[in-house]
Amino acid sequence: MLSTSAGPVLTIGRRESGEIATARTYTQTMSDRDEFYDRKNVLARYLAHRGRPDNPNDTLDRPIFREMVGELRGLDVIDLGCGDARLGVEAIQEGARSYHGIEVSRAMFELARENLGGGLGTVEHLSMENWRPRPDAHDLVASRLALNYVEDLSDIFRKVYSALRPGGRLALSVEHPVITSNFQSFESGVRTNWLVDDYFRPGPRPHKWLGQEVIKYHRTIEEYPDLVREGGLSLERLRESRPSPENFQSQEEYRRRLRIPLFLFIAARKAD
Repeated sequence: MLSTSAGPVLTIGRRESGEIATARTYTQTMSDRDEFYDRKNVLARYLAHRGRPDNPNDTLDRPIFREMVGELRGLDVIDLGCGDARLGVEAIQEGARSYHGIEVSRAMFELARENLGGGLGTVEHLSMENWRPRPDAHDLVASRLALNYVEDLSDIFRKVYSALRPGGRLALSVEHPVITSNFQSFESGVRTNWLVDDYFRPGPRPHKWLGQEVIKYHRTIEEYPDLVREGGLSLERLRESRPSPENFQSQEEYRRRLRIPLFLFIAARKAD
Protein backbone atom coordinates (compact mmCIF):
# COMPACT_ATOMS: atom_id res chain seq x y z
CA MET A 1 0.00 0.00 0.00
CA LEU A 2 1.17 3.52 -0.84
CA SER A 3 0.06 6.54 1.10
CA THR A 4 -0.10 10.29 0.58
CA SER A 5 -1.09 13.14 2.83
CA ALA A 6 -4.45 13.19 1.05
CA GLY A 7 -5.24 9.54 1.73
CA PRO A 8 -4.18 5.99 0.89
CA VAL A 9 -3.61 4.91 -2.69
CA LEU A 10 -3.78 1.28 -3.72
CA THR A 11 -2.34 -0.17 -6.90
CA ILE A 12 -4.94 -2.51 -8.30
CA GLY A 13 -5.89 -4.51 -11.34
CA ARG A 14 -8.51 -6.97 -12.59
CA ARG A 15 -9.37 -9.97 -10.45
CA GLU A 16 -8.32 -13.21 -12.05
CA SER A 17 -11.93 -14.19 -12.72
CA GLY A 18 -13.07 -10.69 -13.65
CA GLU A 19 -16.06 -11.18 -11.34
CA ILE A 20 -17.64 -8.51 -9.18
CA ALA A 21 -17.81 -9.15 -5.43
CA THR A 22 -21.32 -9.99 -4.24
CA ALA A 23 -23.50 -9.08 -1.29
CA ARG A 24 -22.74 -12.21 0.72
CA THR A 25 -19.14 -11.02 1.21
CA TYR A 26 -19.96 -7.82 3.06
CA THR A 27 -21.60 -6.83 6.33
CA GLN A 28 -20.07 -3.48 7.23
CA THR A 29 -19.81 -1.87 10.65
CA MET A 30 -19.97 1.86 11.26
CA SER A 31 -16.73 3.60 10.32
CA ASP A 32 -15.28 6.53 12.19
CA ARG A 33 -15.91 8.73 9.12
CA ASP A 34 -19.60 7.78 8.92
CA GLU A 35 -19.61 7.89 5.14
CA PHE A 36 -22.94 6.55 3.90
CA TYR A 37 -21.68 3.28 2.45
CA ASP A 38 -19.58 2.65 5.56
CA ARG A 39 -22.62 2.44 7.81
CA LYS A 40 -23.70 -0.92 9.14
CA ASN A 41 -25.26 -3.17 6.47
CA VAL A 42 -25.56 -0.42 3.84
CA LEU A 43 -23.02 -1.93 1.47
CA ALA A 44 -24.55 -5.40 1.79
CA ARG A 45 -27.97 -3.96 0.94
CA TYR A 46 -26.52 -2.02 -1.97
CA LEU A 47 -24.89 -5.12 -3.45
CA ALA A 48 -28.11 -7.08 -3.01
CA HIS A 49 -29.92 -4.25 -4.84
CA ARG A 50 -27.37 -4.38 -7.65
CA GLY A 51 -27.84 -8.14 -7.90
CA ARG A 52 -31.57 -7.92 -8.60
CA PRO A 53 -32.77 -8.72 -12.12
CA ASP A 54 -33.57 -5.58 -14.10
CA ASN A 55 -31.99 -3.24 -11.54
CA PRO A 56 -31.83 0.33 -12.93
CA ASN A 57 -28.03 0.58 -12.75
CA ASP A 58 -27.63 -2.27 -15.23
CA THR A 59 -30.71 -1.69 -17.41
CA LEU A 60 -30.62 2.11 -17.64
CA ASP A 61 -27.40 3.68 -16.38
CA ARG A 62 -24.72 1.35 -17.70
CA PRO A 63 -25.95 0.92 -21.32
CA ILE A 64 -26.35 4.64 -21.96
CA PHE A 65 -23.21 5.61 -20.06
CA ARG A 66 -21.07 3.11 -21.96
CA GLU A 67 -22.54 4.26 -25.26
CA MET A 68 -21.53 7.81 -24.41
CA VAL A 69 -18.04 6.80 -23.22
CA GLY A 70 -17.29 4.61 -26.23
CA GLU A 71 -13.90 2.98 -26.79
CA LEU A 72 -11.67 2.81 -23.71
CA ARG A 73 -8.59 1.28 -25.31
CA GLY A 74 -5.48 3.41 -24.87
CA LEU A 75 -7.16 5.99 -22.63
CA ASP A 76 -6.03 7.41 -19.29
CA VAL A 77 -9.24 7.30 -17.25
CA ILE A 78 -10.12 8.88 -13.92
CA ASP A 79 -13.36 7.84 -12.21
CA LEU A 80 -14.87 10.23 -9.64
CA GLY A 81 -16.90 8.44 -6.98
CA CYS A 82 -15.82 5.13 -8.47
CA GLY A 83 -17.70 2.96 -5.97
CA ASP A 84 -16.81 -0.69 -6.50
CA ALA A 85 -14.81 0.20 -9.65
CA ARG A 86 -16.96 -1.72 -12.12
CA LEU A 87 -15.99 0.80 -14.77
CA GLY A 88 -12.36 0.15 -13.88
CA VAL A 89 -12.81 -3.60 -14.43
CA GLU A 90 -14.21 -2.89 -17.89
CA ALA A 91 -11.54 -0.29 -18.69
CA ILE A 92 -8.72 -2.69 -17.85
CA GLN A 93 -10.32 -5.55 -19.75
CA GLU A 94 -10.73 -3.29 -22.79
CA GLY A 95 -7.14 -2.07 -22.83
CA ALA A 96 -7.22 1.35 -21.15
CA ARG A 97 -3.72 2.71 -20.61
CA SER A 98 -4.50 3.61 -16.99
CA TYR A 99 -7.41 3.77 -14.59
CA HIS A 100 -7.58 5.80 -11.36
CA GLY A 101 -10.61 5.79 -9.08
CA ILE A 102 -11.48 8.36 -6.42
CA GLU A 103 -13.73 7.02 -3.64
CA VAL A 104 -14.56 8.54 -0.24
CA SER A 105 -16.16 5.44 1.31
CA ARG A 106 -13.69 3.09 2.95
CA ALA A 107 -16.02 0.13 2.33
CA MET A 108 -16.34 0.92 -1.37
CA PHE A 109 -12.62 1.61 -1.59
CA GLU A 110 -11.85 -1.85 -0.22
CA LEU A 111 -14.42 -3.40 -2.55
CA ALA A 112 -12.81 -1.69 -5.54
CA ARG A 113 -9.48 -3.16 -4.47
CA GLU A 114 -11.00 -6.65 -4.35
CA ASN A 115 -12.78 -6.32 -7.68
CA LEU A 116 -9.68 -5.15 -9.51
CA GLY A 117 -6.89 -6.51 -7.29
CA GLY A 118 -3.57 -7.01 -9.02
CA GLY A 119 -1.60 -4.13 -10.49
CA LEU A 120 -3.22 -2.47 -13.49
CA GLY A 121 -4.78 0.62 -11.97
CA THR A 122 -5.05 2.76 -8.85
CA VAL A 123 -7.76 3.65 -6.38
CA GLU A 124 -7.47 6.53 -3.92
CA HIS A 125 -9.45 6.80 -0.67
CA LEU A 126 -10.37 10.46 -1.01
CA SER A 127 -13.38 12.74 -1.42
CA MET A 128 -13.96 14.51 -4.71
CA GLU A 129 -13.85 17.80 -2.81
CA ASN A 130 -10.27 17.05 -1.69
CA TRP A 131 -9.13 15.61 -5.01
CA ARG A 132 -6.22 17.54 -6.56
CA PRO A 133 -5.83 16.46 -10.18
CA ARG A 134 -2.63 16.31 -12.17
CA PRO A 135 -3.07 18.91 -14.93
CA ASP A 136 -3.60 17.72 -18.52
CA ALA A 137 -3.14 14.07 -17.49
CA HIS A 138 -6.33 12.27 -18.56
CA ASP A 139 -8.30 11.51 -21.70
CA LEU A 140 -11.55 10.74 -19.90
CA VAL A 141 -13.06 11.83 -16.60
CA ALA A 142 -16.03 9.66 -15.70
CA SER A 143 -18.55 9.85 -12.88
CA ARG A 144 -21.54 7.55 -12.48
CA LEU A 145 -24.33 8.47 -10.05
CA ALA A 146 -21.97 10.12 -7.58
CA LEU A 147 -22.30 13.89 -8.08
CA ASN A 148 -25.70 14.09 -6.37
CA TYR A 149 -23.84 13.59 -3.08
CA VAL A 150 -21.66 16.70 -3.61
CA GLU A 151 -22.88 20.13 -2.53
CA ASP A 152 -20.55 22.37 -4.57
CA LEU A 153 -20.13 21.11 -8.13
CA SER A 154 -18.58 24.31 -9.51
CA ASP A 155 -15.20 23.43 -8.05
CA ILE A 156 -15.50 19.82 -9.26
CA PHE A 157 -16.06 20.92 -12.86
CA ARG A 158 -13.09 23.29 -12.69
CA LYS A 159 -10.93 20.41 -11.50
CA VAL A 160 -12.26 18.19 -14.29
CA TYR A 161 -11.14 20.82 -16.79
CA SER A 162 -7.68 20.88 -15.23
CA ALA A 163 -7.40 17.08 -15.24
CA LEU A 164 -8.26 16.67 -18.93
CA ARG A 165 -5.82 16.89 -21.80
CA PRO A 166 -6.84 19.14 -24.71
CA GLY A 167 -9.60 17.25 -26.51
CA GLY A 168 -10.29 15.13 -23.42
CA ARG A 169 -13.83 14.21 -22.48
CA LEU A 170 -16.14 14.21 -19.47
CA ALA A 171 -18.94 11.64 -19.18
CA LEU A 172 -21.26 11.67 -16.20
CA SER A 173 -24.59 10.39 -14.98
CA VAL A 174 -26.68 11.74 -12.11
CA GLU A 175 -30.10 11.03 -10.71
CA HIS A 176 -32.61 12.89 -12.83
CA PRO A 177 -33.85 16.19 -11.39
CA VAL A 178 -37.48 15.04 -11.50
CA ILE A 179 -36.39 12.33 -9.06
CA THR A 180 -34.21 14.45 -6.77
CA SER A 181 -36.78 17.24 -6.47
CA ASN A 182 -38.78 15.19 -3.95
CA PHE A 183 -38.12 11.71 -2.55
CA GLN A 184 -41.51 11.28 -0.87
CA SER A 185 -42.62 8.84 -3.59
CA PHE A 186 -39.81 6.47 -2.57
CA GLU A 187 -41.32 5.78 0.85
CA SER A 188 -43.92 3.34 -0.49
CA GLY A 189 -41.70 0.56 -1.90
CA VAL A 190 -42.25 -0.19 -5.61
CA ARG A 191 -43.47 3.07 -7.09
CA THR A 192 -46.40 3.42 -9.44
CA ASN A 193 -46.54 7.21 -9.19
CA TRP A 194 -43.81 9.83 -8.73
CA LEU A 195 -44.10 13.20 -7.01
CA VAL A 196 -42.30 16.19 -8.51
CA ASP A 197 -42.32 19.16 -6.13
CA ASP A 198 -40.11 22.09 -5.15
CA TYR A 199 -38.37 21.57 -8.47
CA PHE A 200 -36.97 25.12 -8.71
CA ARG A 201 -35.65 25.06 -5.14
CA PRO A 202 -32.15 23.57 -5.43
CA GLY A 203 -30.35 22.23 -2.42
CA PRO A 204 -30.18 19.29 -0.01
CA ARG A 205 -32.83 16.61 0.04
CA PRO A 206 -32.94 14.02 2.85
CA HIS A 207 -33.57 10.59 1.38
CA LYS A 208 -34.18 7.20 3.00
CA TRP A 209 -32.03 4.84 0.93
CA LEU A 210 -30.96 1.29 1.79
CA GLY A 211 -32.42 1.63 5.26
CA GLN A 212 -30.47 4.79 6.16
CA GLU A 213 -30.97 8.51 5.70
CA VAL A 214 -28.62 10.21 3.25
CA ILE A 215 -28.45 13.76 1.88
CA LYS A 216 -28.53 14.23 -1.88
CA TYR A 217 -28.39 17.58 -3.67
CA HIS A 218 -31.09 18.59 -6.11
CA ARG A 219 -30.37 20.70 -9.20
CA THR A 220 -32.59 21.54 -12.15
CA ILE A 221 -31.80 20.20 -15.60
CA GLU A 222 -30.57 23.57 -16.86
CA GLU A 223 -28.04 23.87 -14.04
CA TYR A 224 -25.94 20.98 -15.34
CA PRO A 225 -25.14 22.50 -18.78
CA ASP A 226 -24.38 25.77 -17.00
CA LEU A 227 -21.91 23.97 -14.73
CA VAL A 228 -20.25 22.40 -17.78
CA ARG A 229 -19.82 25.74 -19.56
CA GLU A 230 -18.75 27.64 -16.44
CA GLY A 231 -16.11 24.96 -15.88
CA GLY A 232 -14.62 25.70 -19.32
CA LEU A 233 -15.96 22.63 -21.17
CA SER A 234 -18.13 22.37 -24.26
CA LEU A 235 -21.39 20.43 -23.92
CA GLU A 236 -21.63 17.66 -26.52
CA ARG A 237 -24.66 15.65 -25.45
CA LEU A 238 -27.43 15.58 -22.88
CA ARG A 239 -29.47 12.41 -22.58
CA GLU A 240 -32.11 10.87 -20.35
CA SER A 241 -32.55 7.26 -19.30
CA ARG A 242 -34.95 6.18 -22.02
CA PRO A 243 -35.14 2.39 -21.60
CA SER A 244 -34.47 -0.13 -24.36
CA PRO A 245 -36.45 -3.39 -24.22
CA GLU A 246 -33.44 -5.57 -25.03
CA ASN A 247 -31.87 -4.60 -21.69
CA PHE A 248 -34.76 -6.03 -19.63
CA GLN A 249 -35.76 -9.55 -18.70
CA SER A 250 -39.22 -8.38 -17.65
CA GLN A 251 -41.29 -6.46 -20.19
CA GLU A 252 -43.52 -5.27 -17.35
CA GLU A 253 -40.49 -3.61 -15.74
CA TYR A 254 -39.50 -2.17 -19.11
CA ARG A 255 -42.93 -0.58 -19.50
CA ARG A 256 -42.74 0.84 -15.96
CA ARG A 257 -39.39 2.47 -16.76
CA LEU A 258 -41.00 4.22 -19.74
CA ARG A 259 -43.03 6.35 -17.35
CA ILE A 260 -40.35 8.62 -15.90
CA PRO A 261 -36.60 9.21 -16.38
CA LEU A 262 -34.43 8.03 -13.50
CA PHE A 263 -31.08 9.35 -14.74
CA LEU A 264 -29.57 12.26 -16.64
CA PHE A 265 -26.38 11.90 -18.72
CA ILE A 266 -23.95 14.55 -19.92
CA ALA A 267 -21.02 14.36 -22.32
CA ALA A 268 -18.62 17.30 -22.60
CA ARG A 269 -15.20 18.02 -24.05
CA LYS A 270 -12.19 20.24 -23.39
CA ALA A 271 -11.16 22.23 -26.43
CA ASP A 272 -8.17 20.98 -28.44
